[in-house]
Amino acid sequence: MNNMLAALQGNVYLAKSRTNEPAVIAEKLGNIEKLSQRAAEIVRQLLTFARKDMVQMQSLPLNIFLRDGLKLAQSTVPESIECVKDICEEQVMVIADATQLQQVLMNLLNNARDAVAASENPRIRVRLETCEPAEVFRLKYPNIRAERMAHLSVEDNGSGIAPEIVDKVVEPFFTTKDVGKGTGLGLAMVYGAVQTHGGVLEIDSQPGKGTTIHIYLPVMHEQRKQIRDNAEETAHGHDELVLLVDDETVVRDTVGEVLDSLGYRVVSACDGKEALDYYHAHQDEIAIVLSDVVMPGMGGIELIQKIRQLGSDVPTILLTGYDFSGRSDEVDALDNCELLGKPVAVASLSRLIRKMIRT
Repeated sequence: MNNMLAALQGNVYLAKSRTNEPAVIAEKLGNIEKLSQRAAEIVRQLLTFARKDMVQMQSLPLNIFLRDGLKLAQSTVPESIECVKDICEEQVMVIADATQLQQVLMNLLNNARDAVAASENPRIRVRLETCEPAEVFRLKYPNIRAERMAHLSVEDNGSGIAPEIVDKVVEPFFTTKDVGKGTGLGLAMVYGAVQTHGGVLEIDSQPGKGTTIHIYLPVMHEQRKQIRDNAEETAHGHDELVLLVDDETVVRDTVGEVLDSLGYRVVSACDGKEALDYYHAHQDEIAIVLSDVVMPGMGGIELIQKIRQLGSDVPTILLTGYDFSGRSDEVDALDNCELLGKPVAVASLSRLIRKMIRT
Protein backbone atom coordinates (compact mmCIF):
# COMPACT_ATOMS: atom_id res chain seq x y z
CA MET A 1 0.00 0.00 0.00
CA ASN A 2 2.87 2.37 0.80
CA ASN A 3 4.40 1.64 -2.61
CA MET A 4 1.11 2.55 -4.27
CA LEU A 5 0.78 5.75 -2.23
CA ALA A 6 4.34 6.72 -3.22
CA ALA A 7 3.51 6.10 -6.88
CA LEU A 8 0.29 8.13 -6.55
CA GLN A 9 2.18 11.06 -5.04
CA GLY A 10 4.81 10.86 -7.76
CA ASN A 11 2.24 10.89 -10.55
CA VAL A 12 0.38 13.83 -8.98
CA TYR A 13 3.65 15.79 -8.74
CA LEU A 14 4.55 15.04 -12.36
CA ALA A 15 1.08 16.01 -13.60
CA LYS A 16 1.20 19.33 -11.70
CA SER A 17 4.67 20.11 -13.04
CA ARG A 18 3.67 19.49 -16.69
CA THR A 19 0.40 21.44 -16.89
CA ASN A 20 1.24 22.67 -20.40
CA GLU A 21 1.52 19.11 -21.78
CA PRO A 22 -1.96 17.53 -22.05
CA ALA A 23 -0.63 14.15 -23.26
CA VAL A 24 1.64 13.82 -20.23
CA ILE A 25 -1.19 14.81 -17.86
CA ALA A 26 -3.50 12.24 -19.46
CA GLU A 27 -0.84 9.56 -19.00
CA LYS A 28 -0.29 10.45 -15.33
CA LEU A 29 -4.04 10.52 -14.64
CA GLY A 30 -4.31 7.08 -16.20
CA ASN A 31 -1.59 5.84 -13.87
CA ILE A 32 -3.38 7.40 -10.88
CA GLU A 33 -6.64 5.70 -11.83
CA LYS A 34 -4.99 2.25 -12.11
CA LEU A 35 -3.12 2.68 -8.82
CA SER A 36 -6.31 3.77 -7.06
CA GLN A 37 -8.14 0.71 -8.36
CA ARG A 38 -5.35 -1.58 -7.16
CA ALA A 39 -5.36 0.05 -3.72
CA ALA A 40 -9.13 -0.38 -3.52
CA GLU A 41 -8.76 -4.06 -4.39
CA ILE A 42 -6.24 -4.55 -1.58
CA VAL A 43 -8.68 -3.06 0.92
CA ARG A 44 -11.40 -5.36 -0.42
CA GLN A 45 -9.05 -8.33 0.01
CA LEU A 46 -8.59 -7.42 3.65
CA LEU A 47 -12.35 -7.17 4.12
CA THR A 48 -12.83 -10.51 2.36
CA PHE A 49 -10.27 -12.12 4.67
CA ALA A 50 -12.11 -10.75 7.71
CA ARG A 51 -15.61 -11.58 6.44
CA LYS A 52 -15.45 -14.17 3.68
CA ASP A 53 -19.21 -14.36 3.16
CA MET A 54 -19.28 -10.89 1.58
CA VAL A 55 -18.87 -11.53 -2.15
CA GLN A 56 -19.88 -9.57 -5.24
CA MET A 57 -20.46 -12.03 -8.04
CA GLN A 58 -20.35 -10.68 -11.57
CA SER A 59 -19.45 -11.84 -15.05
CA LEU A 60 -15.66 -11.75 -15.46
CA PRO A 61 -13.31 -12.47 -18.40
CA LEU A 62 -10.99 -14.85 -16.54
CA ASN A 63 -8.15 -14.76 -19.07
CA ILE A 64 -7.93 -10.96 -19.00
CA PHE A 65 -8.32 -10.93 -15.22
CA LEU A 66 -5.45 -13.38 -14.80
CA ARG A 67 -3.10 -11.42 -17.04
CA ASP A 68 -3.76 -8.25 -15.04
CA GLY A 69 -3.81 -10.08 -11.71
CA LEU A 70 -0.47 -11.75 -12.35
CA LYS A 71 1.18 -8.36 -12.79
CA LEU A 72 0.14 -7.46 -9.24
CA ALA A 73 0.64 -10.91 -7.69
CA GLN A 74 4.07 -11.44 -9.25
CA SER A 75 5.49 -8.66 -7.07
CA THR A 76 5.72 -11.34 -4.36
CA VAL A 77 7.81 -13.70 -6.54
CA PRO A 78 11.60 -13.04 -6.66
CA GLU A 79 13.17 -12.58 -10.09
CA SER A 80 15.37 -15.61 -9.40
CA ILE A 81 12.29 -17.82 -9.88
CA GLU A 82 11.24 -18.50 -13.47
CA CYS A 83 7.55 -17.68 -13.78
CA VAL A 84 5.88 -19.06 -16.92
CA LYS A 85 2.43 -17.78 -17.95
CA ASP A 86 0.36 -19.89 -20.33
CA ILE A 87 -2.97 -18.07 -20.55
CA CYS A 88 -5.30 -18.98 -23.42
CA GLU A 89 -6.33 -16.26 -25.88
CA GLU A 90 -9.97 -17.40 -25.87
CA GLN A 91 -12.19 -15.15 -23.75
CA VAL A 92 -13.24 -17.28 -20.77
CA MET A 93 -16.27 -15.79 -19.01
CA VAL A 94 -17.07 -16.91 -15.45
CA ILE A 95 -19.36 -15.69 -12.67
CA ALA A 96 -16.93 -14.68 -9.94
CA ASP A 97 -15.91 -12.29 -7.19
CA ALA A 98 -12.78 -10.51 -8.44
CA THR A 99 -11.44 -9.88 -4.94
CA GLN A 100 -11.59 -13.53 -3.94
CA LEU A 101 -10.03 -14.67 -7.21
CA GLN A 102 -7.17 -12.21 -6.74
CA GLN A 103 -6.64 -13.58 -3.23
CA VAL A 104 -6.69 -17.13 -4.62
CA LEU A 105 -3.99 -16.22 -7.13
CA MET A 106 -1.86 -14.47 -4.50
CA ASN A 107 -2.07 -17.43 -2.11
CA LEU A 108 -1.23 -20.01 -4.78
CA LEU A 109 1.78 -18.01 -5.99
CA ASN A 110 2.99 -17.45 -2.42
CA ASN A 111 2.77 -21.18 -1.68
CA ALA A 112 4.57 -22.06 -4.91
CA ARG A 113 7.27 -19.46 -4.19
CA ASP A 114 7.94 -20.97 -0.76
CA ALA A 115 7.90 -24.51 -2.16
CA VAL A 116 10.66 -23.80 -4.71
CA ALA A 117 12.91 -21.91 -2.28
CA ALA A 118 15.41 -24.79 -2.15
CA SER A 119 15.07 -25.89 -5.80
CA GLU A 120 18.14 -25.68 -8.03
CA ASN A 121 16.21 -24.22 -10.97
CA PRO A 122 13.02 -22.86 -9.37
CA ARG A 123 10.05 -22.57 -11.72
CA ILE A 124 6.36 -21.71 -11.40
CA ARG A 125 3.89 -22.19 -14.24
CA VAL A 126 0.43 -20.61 -14.32
CA ARG A 127 -1.87 -22.03 -16.98
CA LEU A 128 -5.48 -21.31 -18.02
CA GLU A 129 -7.42 -23.37 -20.53
CA THR A 130 -10.99 -24.61 -21.02
CA CYS A 131 -12.17 -28.18 -20.99
CA GLU A 132 -15.30 -30.31 -21.18
CA PRO A 133 -15.64 -32.38 -18.01
CA ALA A 134 -15.18 -36.11 -18.69
CA GLU A 135 -17.70 -38.63 -17.42
CA VAL A 136 -15.34 -39.75 -14.65
CA PHE A 137 -15.05 -36.10 -13.50
CA ARG A 138 -18.85 -35.71 -13.41
CA LEU A 139 -19.23 -38.94 -11.45
CA LYS A 140 -16.66 -37.73 -8.93
CA TYR A 141 -18.28 -34.28 -8.64
CA PRO A 142 -22.02 -34.78 -9.29
CA ASN A 143 -22.85 -31.15 -8.40
CA ILE A 144 -21.01 -29.90 -11.49
CA ARG A 145 -23.57 -29.18 -14.20
CA ALA A 146 -21.58 -26.88 -16.52
CA GLU A 147 -20.91 -28.01 -20.07
CA ARG A 148 -17.48 -26.36 -20.05
CA MET A 149 -15.05 -25.56 -17.27
CA ALA A 150 -12.21 -23.07 -16.91
CA HIS A 151 -9.12 -25.00 -15.78
CA LEU A 152 -6.61 -22.87 -13.86
CA SER A 153 -3.46 -24.61 -12.67
CA VAL A 154 -0.44 -23.37 -10.70
CA GLU A 155 2.51 -25.78 -10.97
CA ASP A 156 5.86 -25.68 -9.18
CA ASN A 157 8.97 -27.89 -9.14
CA GLY A 158 9.44 -27.54 -5.42
CA SER A 159 9.51 -29.78 -2.36
CA GLY A 160 6.10 -31.37 -2.91
CA ILE A 161 3.63 -32.66 -0.32
CA ALA A 162 3.74 -36.04 1.39
CA PRO A 163 0.82 -38.29 0.33
CA GLU A 164 -0.45 -38.73 3.89
CA ILE A 165 -1.09 -35.00 4.34
CA VAL A 166 -2.31 -33.96 0.87
CA ASP A 167 -5.92 -34.14 2.02
CA LYS A 168 -5.16 -32.03 5.11
CA VAL A 169 -3.50 -29.01 3.48
CA VAL A 170 -6.85 -27.30 2.81
CA GLU A 171 -7.87 -27.50 6.47
CA PRO A 172 -7.73 -24.18 8.38
CA PHE A 173 -4.50 -23.63 10.34
CA PHE A 174 -2.80 -26.74 8.91
CA THR A 175 0.60 -25.75 7.52
CA THR A 176 3.73 -27.55 6.34
CA LYS A 177 5.86 -24.41 6.78
CA ASP A 178 8.24 -23.68 9.62
CA VAL A 179 6.98 -21.95 12.75
CA GLY A 180 6.30 -18.29 12.07
CA LYS A 181 6.33 -18.73 8.27
CA GLY A 182 2.77 -19.81 7.61
CA THR A 183 -0.70 -19.19 9.01
CA GLY A 184 -2.30 -22.32 7.62
CA LEU A 185 -5.04 -20.17 6.07
CA GLY A 186 -3.74 -19.83 2.49
CA LEU A 187 -5.06 -23.03 0.92
CA ALA A 188 -8.05 -23.04 3.28
CA MET A 189 -9.08 -19.68 1.82
CA VAL A 190 -8.45 -20.95 -1.71
CA TYR A 191 -10.60 -24.01 -1.06
CA GLY A 192 -13.39 -21.91 0.46
CA ALA A 193 -13.35 -19.45 -2.43
CA VAL A 194 -13.49 -22.25 -5.00
CA GLN A 195 -16.46 -23.77 -3.18
CA THR A 196 -18.20 -20.37 -3.13
CA HIS A 197 -17.76 -20.20 -6.91
CA GLY A 198 -19.27 -23.65 -7.47
CA GLY A 199 -15.93 -25.04 -8.56
CA VAL A 200 -13.53 -27.87 -7.80
CA LEU A 201 -10.02 -27.90 -6.32
CA GLU A 202 -7.63 -30.81 -6.86
CA ILE A 203 -4.01 -31.28 -5.77
CA ASP A 204 -1.35 -33.35 -7.55
CA SER A 205 1.92 -33.60 -5.69
CA GLN A 206 5.02 -35.78 -5.41
CA PRO A 207 7.61 -35.23 -2.68
CA GLY A 208 10.78 -33.80 -4.18
CA LYS A 209 9.20 -33.23 -7.60
CA GLY A 210 6.65 -30.48 -7.06
CA THR A 211 2.98 -29.68 -6.74
CA THR A 212 0.20 -28.66 -9.11
CA ILE A 213 -2.99 -27.05 -7.80
CA HIS A 214 -5.91 -27.49 -10.21
CA ILE A 215 -8.96 -25.22 -10.01
CA TYR A 216 -12.03 -25.81 -12.17
CA LEU A 217 -14.71 -23.10 -12.49
CA PRO A 218 -17.94 -23.22 -14.54
CA VAL A 219 -17.80 -21.23 -17.79
CA MET A 220 -20.71 -18.95 -18.67
CA HIS A 221 -22.82 -19.41 -21.79
CA GLU A 222 -21.59 -17.28 -24.69
CA GLN A 223 -24.76 -15.19 -24.86
CA ARG A 224 -23.87 -13.68 -21.45
CA LYS A 225 -20.63 -12.22 -22.83
CA GLN A 226 -22.38 -9.31 -24.52
CA ILE A 227 -23.88 -8.28 -21.20
CA ARG A 228 -20.39 -7.87 -19.76
CA ASP A 229 -19.18 -5.95 -22.81
CA ASN A 230 -22.02 -3.45 -22.54
CA ALA A 231 -21.69 -3.16 -18.77
CA GLU A 232 -18.61 -0.94 -19.01
CA GLU A 233 -20.56 1.92 -20.63
CA THR A 234 -21.28 5.11 -18.69
CA ALA A 235 -24.93 6.20 -18.47
CA HIS A 236 -25.78 9.92 -18.52
CA GLY A 237 -28.55 11.90 -16.87
CA HIS A 238 -31.13 14.29 -18.26
CA ASP A 239 -30.97 17.23 -15.86
CA GLU A 240 -32.61 15.31 -12.97
CA LEU A 241 -32.02 16.67 -9.46
CA VAL A 242 -29.82 14.55 -7.16
CA LEU A 243 -29.71 15.09 -3.39
CA LEU A 244 -26.12 14.24 -2.38
CA VAL A 245 -25.38 13.73 1.33
CA ASP A 246 -21.89 13.28 2.80
CA ASP A 247 -20.09 14.80 5.78
CA GLU A 248 -16.72 14.78 3.99
CA THR A 249 -16.36 17.99 1.98
CA VAL A 250 -13.82 16.58 -0.49
CA VAL A 251 -16.05 13.55 -1.22
CA ARG A 252 -19.15 15.73 -1.53
CA ASP A 253 -17.44 18.15 -3.92
CA THR A 254 -15.82 15.44 -6.05
CA VAL A 255 -18.93 13.27 -6.40
CA GLY A 256 -20.95 16.41 -7.09
CA GLU A 257 -18.64 17.34 -9.96
CA VAL A 258 -18.85 13.81 -11.37
CA LEU A 259 -22.65 13.87 -11.26
CA ASP A 260 -22.67 17.31 -12.87
CA SER A 261 -20.45 16.01 -15.69
CA LEU A 262 -22.91 13.15 -16.19
CA GLY A 263 -25.77 15.58 -16.80
CA TYR A 264 -27.43 15.87 -13.38
CA ARG A 265 -28.26 18.86 -11.22
CA VAL A 266 -26.88 18.39 -7.71
CA VAL A 267 -27.81 19.80 -4.33
CA SER A 268 -25.54 18.84 -1.43
CA ALA A 269 -26.06 18.37 2.31
CA CYS A 270 -23.42 17.71 4.97
CA ASP A 271 -25.51 15.38 7.16
CA GLY A 272 -28.85 13.62 7.43
CA LYS A 273 -30.64 16.45 9.25
CA GLU A 274 -29.73 19.07 6.63
CA ALA A 275 -30.73 16.66 3.88
CA LEU A 276 -34.08 15.88 5.53
CA ASP A 277 -34.88 19.59 5.90
CA TYR A 278 -34.16 20.12 2.20
CA TYR A 279 -36.20 17.07 1.24
CA HIS A 280 -39.20 18.36 3.20
CA ALA A 281 -39.18 21.54 1.12
CA HIS A 282 -38.29 20.10 -2.32
CA GLN A 283 -39.31 16.43 -2.38
CA ASP A 284 -41.31 16.77 -5.60
CA GLU A 285 -38.16 17.92 -7.45
CA ILE A 286 -35.69 15.26 -6.25
CA ALA A 287 -35.20 12.28 -8.55
CA ILE A 288 -32.78 10.28 -6.39
CA VAL A 289 -30.90 10.48 -3.07
CA LEU A 290 -27.21 9.50 -2.76
CA SER A 291 -26.14 9.35 0.87
CA ASP A 292 -23.18 8.29 2.95
CA VAL A 293 -24.13 5.84 5.71
CA VAL A 294 -21.98 6.91 8.66
CA MET A 295 -22.28 10.63 9.46
CA PRO A 296 -22.37 12.72 12.66
CA GLY A 297 -25.86 13.24 14.03
CA MET A 298 -28.22 11.61 11.57
CA GLY A 299 -26.71 8.92 9.36
CA GLY A 300 -27.85 7.66 5.99
CA ILE A 301 -30.09 4.83 7.20
CA GLU A 302 -31.91 7.10 9.64
CA LEU A 303 -32.35 9.68 6.88
CA ILE A 304 -33.95 7.19 4.49
CA GLN A 305 -36.16 5.77 7.26
CA LYS A 306 -37.54 9.26 7.94
CA ILE A 307 -38.03 9.91 4.21
CA ARG A 308 -39.99 6.65 3.97
CA GLN A 309 -42.12 7.76 6.94
CA LEU A 310 -43.16 10.73 4.81
CA GLY A 311 -44.68 8.25 2.35
CA SER A 312 -41.94 8.85 -0.23
CA ASP A 313 -40.44 6.00 -2.27
CA VAL A 314 -37.71 8.15 -3.85
CA PRO A 315 -34.84 5.99 -5.24
CA THR A 316 -31.92 5.88 -2.84
CA ILE A 317 -28.30 4.74 -3.02
CA LEU A 318 -26.38 4.38 0.25
CA LEU A 319 -22.57 4.51 0.03
CA THR A 320 -20.23 3.27 2.75
CA GLY A 321 -16.56 2.56 3.28
CA TYR A 322 -17.27 0.45 6.38
CA ASP A 323 -18.21 -3.16 7.04
CA PHE A 324 -21.95 -2.72 7.48
CA SER A 325 -23.02 -6.36 7.82
CA GLY A 326 -24.18 -5.72 11.41
CA ARG A 327 -27.03 -3.52 10.17
CA SER A 328 -27.79 -5.32 6.92
CA ASP A 329 -31.35 -6.09 8.08
CA GLU A 330 -32.07 -2.37 8.39
CA VAL A 331 -30.81 -1.74 4.85
CA ASP A 332 -32.79 -4.70 3.46
CA ALA A 333 -35.95 -3.29 5.05
CA LEU A 334 -35.64 -0.07 3.01
CA ASP A 335 -37.61 -0.29 -0.23
CA ASN A 336 -36.09 1.06 -3.46
CA CYS A 337 -32.68 1.34 -1.81
CA GLU A 338 -29.26 -0.03 -2.82
CA LEU A 339 -26.11 -0.27 -0.68
CA LEU A 340 -22.71 0.18 -2.38
CA GLY A 341 -19.21 -0.06 -0.93
CA LYS A 342 -16.77 2.80 -1.46
CA PRO A 343 -15.01 3.32 -3.76
CA VAL A 344 -17.40 2.62 -6.61
CA ALA A 345 -16.51 2.95 -10.29
CA VAL A 346 -18.14 5.95 -11.98
CA ALA A 347 -19.52 3.81 -14.81
CA SER A 348 -21.14 1.37 -12.37
CA LEU A 349 -22.65 4.16 -10.28
CA SER A 350 -23.95 5.96 -13.37
CA ARG A 351 -25.75 2.83 -14.61
CA LEU A 352 -27.32 2.14 -11.23
CA ILE A 353 -28.60 5.72 -11.00
CA ARG A 354 -30.23 5.44 -14.44
CA LYS A 355 -31.73 2.06 -13.59
CA MET A 356 -33.23 3.29 -10.32
CA ILE A 357 -34.60 6.51 -11.77
CA ARG A 358 -36.30 4.62 -14.62
CA THR A 359 -37.77 1.89 -12.40
